[in-house]
Amino acid sequence: MRKERIAKREGFSKGVISLFIIFNLIFFTGILKSQEIQWGKESLTRGKVWVTLHNAFRLGEVDLPWTYYTLDYPGYSHGADPSDRPAYIISGGYMIYGERGADNYAYSILGVFYPSSQYVYPTRNAQLIKNYNLLNPNLKAEEIFLGGHHVKDLDVDVNLKGMVWSFPKYDDFVILEVSIKNTGSTLLENMHFGIRLGVWITQRGDWIGPGSDFDDKYGWDKAHNCFYFYDDRSFNWETEEPVQFNFGPGPTTGDIGDPADITDPGAKNHEIMSPGYMTLICLDSAGANVYQNILQYLGQGVSSDAPREDIPPRLGTDPPSRFLEVMTHQQPRLSWDEARARGGEGGNKYERSPEFVVSCGPHDIAPNDSVKLVYAIVLGEMDRHRIVEGGVENIQRLATDSKNSLLKNVEAARELYSNGYYIADPPPMTPTDGENTLVLTPVGGGIKIQWPPIPDTYVDPVKGVNDFAGYKVYRSSYFCAGPWDLVARIPKDSVSLENGLVTYTDEGLSLGVGYYYTVTSYDENGNESGKVNPNRFPVYPLRAPNENFPKNVYVVPNPFRQHSGLLGVGEELRMEFIGLPAKCTIKIYTLAGELVRTIHHDDGSGSESWGSIEKLDYQTNRWMLYVSPGVYIFHVQNEVPGHEDEYYIGKFAIIK
Repeated sequence: MRKERIAKREGFSKGVISLFIIFNLIFFTGILKSQEIQWGKESLTRGKVWVTLHNAFRLGEVDLPWTYYTLDYPGYSHGADPSDRPAYIISGGYMIYGERGADNYAYSILGVFYPSSQYVYPTRNAQLIKNYNLLNPNLKAEEIFLGGHHVKDLDVDVNLKGMVWSFPKYDDFVILEVSIKNTGSTLLENMHFGIRLGVWITQRGDWIGPGSDFDDKYGWDKAHNCFYFYDDRSFNWETEEPVQFNFGPGPTTGDIGDPADITDPGAKNHEIMSPGYMTLICLDSAGANVYQNILQYLGQGVSSDAPREDIPPRLGTDPPSRFLEVMTHQQPRLSWDEARARGGEGGNKYERSPEFVVSCGPHDIAPNDSVKLVYAIVLGEMDRHRIVEGGVENIQRLATDSKNSLLKNVEAARELYSNGYYIADPPPMTPTDGENTLVLTPVGGGIKIQWPPIPDTYVDPVKGVNDFAGYKVYRSSYFCAGPWDLVARIPKDSVSLENGLVTYTDEGLSLGVGYYYTVTSYDENGNESGKVNPNRFPVYPLRAPNENFPKNVYVVPNPFRQHSGLLGVGEELRMEFIGLPAKCTIKIYTLAGELVRTIHHDDGSGSESWGSIEKLDYQTNRWMLYVSPGVYIFHVQNEVPGHEDEYYIGKFAIIK
């Protein structure tokens, strides 16, 4: 009996030990897995240019959902509509060439391809460093991306550092530092490296607006030694004749800039949807030559009838020498129109869907040595009030205003880099950081805006003193990217606090109109922080609940005729029930009595819309399908305590 108990105890002990070993194996395997270097990406969203960078040096994505930013300008987070992306490229990446003895090698990647273990493996996880307001001045930038990988054939490590700023002079570009380290045991000779961008100006203009995927052009600016890209007229691929548009500015300027009003004679929206100009420049070639080449963007395509000089090399198909040929080819220093008129290379239809390659080389890199190359992707656009106003005059001004904005930003990027990223007089810290960080509360006929005060302990990172002077409040009734109008300037001595938050109430607003806000700070020299904290979706002034319900209940507009009359982005289908009690349920029916949609109203106001921009469900039924034109019945059931027996039945019409 004693031996049996001992055997049981021994068996129990062995079982406990086994479980302990298994637990530790699982635990430490999890730790090792979490520390494993993997492919990954992070997004830089501090400035006006939003871009997602991958440690494989990809810009773009292969599969849906497209949770990334490809040079979105001005950037904002994604909503329910995947087409609403102000992306200026379709994808991006790089190509590299090098020689070891008698052998040559090449590698390349674009955003529309996955990194293959046949060619590369990650060496540094994608990392995002947030250094808002230069809290640590030694880090130089406000947001920093770090990541890297190893290229097997060339035996090099490629490390990427991306940097952005929110300061108004420096918020229109992304600087990319690329370090190439020779990890082999022999000299790497004749190394050339180039960043490649598939230009697409813009996804929003081509998918929501009237543009096409092959209507971009390029110009050449000798003074700034750079090509630049912009949206131009769509054309018929076979005849190369411009596409004709009959409405708005279409008969005069076609779809230059992708105006929203050239396909609809009754259009209320006149926005120029692709207003920006873009370029890629080399800030530091480490003493080597710089090459600028324009090709046809093919993405995952495998063939083209384009001239040889316009066809990009294909990894796994073309020999390494073809990559070197492309990276050392200089595009004639002419605009597309000038090249077209002159004849010869350039100015053809294949370059209307351009891929831009900026390369540096040659470099010889000894074992364990590195070369650092520095690039900047720069954008610019005209004043957003003009962009939203649209019309022939403003479209024609793109060639001066947007171009001049771009070139000014090119100068700012070069200045910043030449100064070692030193900013002599930065603005004060931003009141809040990122979208939707202001506290916005609808009040009667207005919106209350609140944010934390700049602390008394704030110190300018360069001057070492507190030079904060006050706040500025901006409002837009159009979109989270503006255009912005200044509604209040609040000196720090005039600040009003409520529950510890700076408080400003914007009164006398139009009921039923959505508003956006952003708040900046300024210092004693007038330097102003960036507009980094807008609300992504609109807020609406509070309409008082209807104390006389069921009297005075309406639907507006009624009848609905093609457009709500509201000019904010996405508001064209907005319909609103007004004269509601503070809490109620609205049911919408067809004339046949079929339930279309149930809406629960409980925000204490006297109005409720049929859907929202955020969910993109204006005028949709319970299956998220847009309703047909016709007459509808609506029933409002009061749910305010003591008034549950009150209801209202009405009707409205939708005419499309």
